[in-house]
Amino acid sequence: MKSFRRLGLLALPVLLAAWLLWPVHLPSARSCTDAGRAPQLRPDYTGLVIPLNVAPLTFSVAEPGTRYVVRLSGQRGRALVMTSRRGAMVPPARAWRALLAANREADLRVDVFVRGGFGRWTRFAPVTNRVSGDPVDGYVVYRRFRPFFNSTGALTIRQRNLTSFDERTIMTRDEVGGGCMNCHTFQNRRPDSFLIHSRPREGIPAMTLVSGSQARTVDTRVGGSGPPAGYATWHPNGRLVAFSRNKILQYFPQAGPRSKAALDVTSSLAVYDVCDDKTTVPTALNPPGRLPTFPCWSPDGDWLYFASAPALWDKARFMPIDEQKRLRYDIQRAAYDATSGRFGPPQTVVSASAVNGSALEPRVSPDGRFLVFTVCDSGSFPVFAERADLWLLDLTRPGAQPQPMEPGGSTRHDSFHSWSENSRWLICASKRDNGLLARLYLRHVAADGTASRPFVLPQADPTADDRDPTTYNVPEFVLGPITVSRAELQRSLRATSTAPKPRSAPKQEGQAPEG
Repeated sequence: MKSFRRLGLLALPVLLAAWLLWPVHLPSARSCTDAGRAPQLRPDYTGLVIPLNVAPLTFSVAEPGTRYVVRLSGQRGRALVMTSRRGAMVPPARAWRALLAANREADLRVDVFVRGGFGRWTRFAPVTNRVSGDPVDGYVVYRRFRPFFNSTGALTIRQRNLTSFDERTIMTRDEVGGGCMNCHTFQNRRPDSFLIHSRPREGIPAMTLVSGSQARTVDTRVGGSGPPAGYATWHPNGRLVAFSRNKILQYFPQAGPRSKAALDVTSSLAVYDVCDDKTTVPTALNPPGRLPTFPCWSPDGDWLYFASAPALWDKARFMPIDEQKRLRYDIQRAAYDATSGRFGPPQTVVSASAVNGSALEPRVSPDGRFLVFTVCDSGSFPVFAERADLWLLDLTRPGAQPQPMEPGGSTRHDSFHSWSENSRWLICASKRDNGLLARLYLRHVAADGTASRPFVLPQADPTADDRDPTTYNVPEFVLGPITVSRAELQRSLRATSTAPKPRSAPKQEGQAPEG
């Protein structure tokens, strides 16, 4: 009896392998009815430009049926055929990579067949996606949390491998004393040189600097008081960090389309010197009557870009909500002289009137050619806006005008974005799918600035996003896995999370609210 059991156990792997390798035959033309249209796929992976090295695009065929067959094919290489009883399609990783490699700079065709309740097959019009020869950076680091009305529940900073579905937790809310962590920023997309802001419930708000496998936490407030670092950006030389200092307040409208909103009551720009451990507030970056925020260094380090708006209220005002509705930001820049360490006067690059809205979150492509920024109706929080779109400006063309990356009016809810190392891919947080929860979307940007249709990052389970109550934001491309350990980050943060907080330190200043 035992020998039979042993024989059966030995036969299981063989039977499993035979089942996996059993050929899946496509329905014959005679047995199919032509649908006369393309299939409904979820996510909508149709008409895309995809990276050569992206993880398999998993999806569900959102058509009624009892059996589904999908064939992925290109001009070259071996076609991939998948079958499912519920419509979920998960391409095998090895076959997917081989198919993309064989069809670099060529089309990938998707043929979908669905069997109905009476056994009749329907064939849908083929879908095509383009395989770009431009690889995407290997990793993205982002913040993920479950939003509530006035809190966030569990909150983590995570790292995702874009060539697979591997994901790793970098930090959690509990590791910063139950407070908030925000605005992780990398020096030239390096995984061994970055910073993270933390705002513990007890202790002082601080900035943790990572170099290799070591971390240290610093207090960026001037003289130990006032606003700490908010939105930050590394100078390419790795020595300077420019950041905003914000006093941000949240409010909750009792009527209207938004249940949650925020306003930036005051803001200014400061610079932290990593080597001298010193924070300065340059006068040139903070002219009277202006509200500068969202700094971003140019790739050569010669310019600091930022958003800036005229203050429409007295600084003593607590909640200038009515004025906030009329507040619109320009994109400005100031020249930086590395020899003297001085900034020139701000220059307007994109005016609010030119985009008929508030221009925010400027990011310059690593090749220095394109400036991408977010436009919303008013204020400085596109994450809460009814309308938020990404716009692009070609900095190398004199007289060029900014253009929306997707022409036409929209309510796409696109916000924080990041450039890949080769300046060909843009990732952003977007609520375009449901208007409530943000997901991470990729899009290709050609050398002439033409942007492809964005697509949501694939998940190992194609239905995962439909059941996921969390939101994603602050995506940043990274060239490799983060080198510092969670234990080292905890050690560095422990001192600030237990240190007494000065009574004069505002509780909610210097960090963006959850979106």
